[in-house]
Amino acid sequence: MSIKFITNEELYKEVIEPIAQAKRFVWIGTADIKDLHVKHQGAVKSLLAVLNILLKKKVAIRLLHAKEPGPNFRKSFDKYPGLWN
Repeated sequence: MSIKFITNEELYKEVIEPIAQAKRFVWIGTADIKDLHVKHQGAVKSLLAVLNILLKKKVAIRLLHAKEPGPNFRKSFDKYPGLWN
């Protein structure tokens, strides 16, 4: 097994972009969860919107975070009740 340190565009391409293609589950663990926006189907959307689309396709979603989310994340999160129901 090898470990590779990635940042910036490489992180986005290798980790964030493939989330939208998940078929069974997405688990995201982070110390500080943010209101991340991503390119999806020709538009820029909140990652939460993408996760909500996946939920409708019966993909299991887990968000694990260490600290209380900030107000921007909460505002976006509250738009998608499927993520917290």
